[in-house]
Parts: sequence; structure tokens; C-alpha cells
Amino acid sequence: MGMRKIDKTQILATEYQLWIKQLKGQTHPKYSSSHKYYKDVLISLLYCQQGLCAYTEILIAEEERYRPENFDKKGRYIDKGKPESSFSAQLDHFNSHLKEKYGWGWNNFFAISDKINIEKGTQTVDDILKPDSPEYDPHKLLGYNEKRHIFHVHPDIEDESLQIRIENMILVLGLNQGTIKDNRRAYLEPKKKSLALGKEIEPVYQFFTAFEMIEEKL
Repeated sequence: MGMRKIDKTQILATEYQLWIKQLKGQTHPKYSSSHKYYKDVLISLLYCQQGLCAYTEILIAEEERYRPENFDKKGRYIDKGKPESSFSAQLDHFNSHLKEKYGWGWNNFFAISDKINIEKGTQTVDDILKPDSPEYDPHKLLGYNEKRHIFHVHPDIEDESLQIRIENMILVLGLNQGTIKDNRRAYLEPKKKSLALGKEIEPVYQFFTAFEMIEEKL
């Protein structure tokens, strides 16, 4: 989707990881954003995602916020409790239907923009655009319109049912959501013009997938 494939194998929140293993398929304790492991999981995911929203790739946390050094030896996030330590990132259950009984499952979690989390809500999802799925490849599933700065189904996909599944998930995950699209255009348009002129550009720190798709066309 608007994102690269995500590797979630390295978990900084090791105390949480042990806790989940001990549950061994049992119904999980009630999910809550005030739970002691909430920030541990959130920061650990931001580390895996390099500070980007898992779906839209907009930057939601600077590197200093999610460094491994921010965890203690037990694998707990060191929360300094200051106002500036709050985040615009939130935990999202990719499949919201798992939230009630298995609300703490690592495989169903992503860190995403709070705005996207609100808009996604409890909509039904399709694993075809799940960014940590072994089969997921944005360059085979998606295309990018560099003039309008929106994602669409990859033009090589002829299967109509597959087209519909991808189009639906582009909507569900907010890849072309208004504010995101505006931010993406503002960020990438100058880089696109510089690339076309053969000029050097500063390294990209967000919207990587869209940038790569623009590069491929130039």
C-alpha cells in the first residue's frame, strides 16, 4: 500500500512478549490504552516501522522517540511522563474483530496515525494489503499517480475481483485520505521536480513507497 513491507520480528518490548507467550492462546486480558504494556508495544512497533505510520508512511515519531535505549533491561519502555512524551501515533488492531478476545496479539498490531486510526475504525479488512504479510509486495499490488499523488491498483492486475479487494483496502487504510494526500504532494512534488532535472535531493524520510514509484517512472 502506501507503505513498505514491515519486519516485526525484533520486539523491544520483551516483557510484553513473554507475557503474551504465557497466555498460550487463552483469551487475552481486556484491551485498553491505559494498560501497562500499551506504550511498550507502541514504541516497539514504531521501531520496526522506523517512525512511520504503517499504512500511509507519514512520519509520526522521530528516531529519538523509539530508540532501543528507551527500553530498560527488562524490556519495558522508560516513560518519562512529560507532556512532550505523548504521541500522535496510536496502536491499531489491523483486524478489529480480534480485539475483544485477542486484543494484545502482536501480529495484529500496527502503529498508525491517530487520524487514520479514527477513520479506519472497525471496518472489515483484507490481508491482501497487510504490511507484514509474507506475500505482501506494494510494487506488485499498487501503482502511483504522480500527478494526483494517489495510489491505485497496479495496472498489470487484470483480475476484477482482485482489483476490487485492493481498491477497498486503499480506502479502508486511508492511503489517499485528504490530509495525507496533501502532505504527500507537498513533500514529494519538489523532489519529483528535482529528480526530473537531475538534481541531488535530500534523503527521503517519509512516503518511501510513493517516492520509489515516482523514481521508477523517471
